[in-house]
Order: sequence, then C-alpha cells, then structure tokens
Amino acid sequence: MKKILVADDSKIISNIIERAFQDKYEVVVAVNGKEAIDIVKNNVDDSIIGLFLDLNMPEVDGFAVLDYFKENNLFKRIPVCIITGDVQKDRIDRSFNYDIVDVLAKPFTFDSVREEVEKIVNLNNMG
Repeated sequence: MKKILVADDSKIISNIIERAFQDKYEVVVAVNGKEAIDIVKNNVDDSIIGLFLDLNMPEVDGFAVLDYFKENNLFKRIPVCIITGDVQKDRIDRSFNYDIVDVLAKPFTFDSVREEVEKIVNLNNMG
C-alpha cells in the first residue's frame, strides 16, 4: 500500500490526515524532523508518495527536513506539502525556496487536505 508521511508533532493534525485517507493510503506519522528523515532513509521500496511537513517541530524542525530533501535530491521522488500554523510571512516565503508542492495553512479541512494529496499523487505519477 502506498504511504503518506505526516511530520507533525500535533496529534490532531495527524489524526485528521489519517482519517481522511485511511481507506486509500497508509498514513505514517513522525513527531519530529529526525523521525521523518529516518523514515525516508528507511523507505527502500519507494512506497512513500508524499510528505505533509510541519515547519515547527521539536528536536529537528521542518527546514532541516527540507534541507535534507534538497541535499539528497528527494523532492521529485517524494513531493512535499508544508502544513503550518506559522503566520510569519518570511518563514512561509522561505519554504518556497525549496521545490515544494504547496503550503497548507492550519487549521485546514478534509477537502483541502484531499486536494493537496491529489496534487502530490499526480506529481508522483508523473515522475
């Protein structure tokens, strides 16, 4: 089964995404950037089709994950959508310096999450 990786320390956010896609994808949750990077490193079967990434997490933040993706040329293999409650324009602008799909502002709806996953899946199928 194809997987969606959610890197967010908020149980509410990961639960929303899990409920939205439990019938279609396996949702894998990382509570910080280090866990997300470890999961991606161990993804030898390329089953992760997309990453929902929070910028503000403990230990290792979302920008460190974005740097890891950039250094390892992973954006084409695993499309990334930023999910953030951060309203600081400079941080959101900074995230667009990476090859991300989009930024989804918290709080979000099932429909907006589904739209982002469709973008991710379509990008993933093109590559």
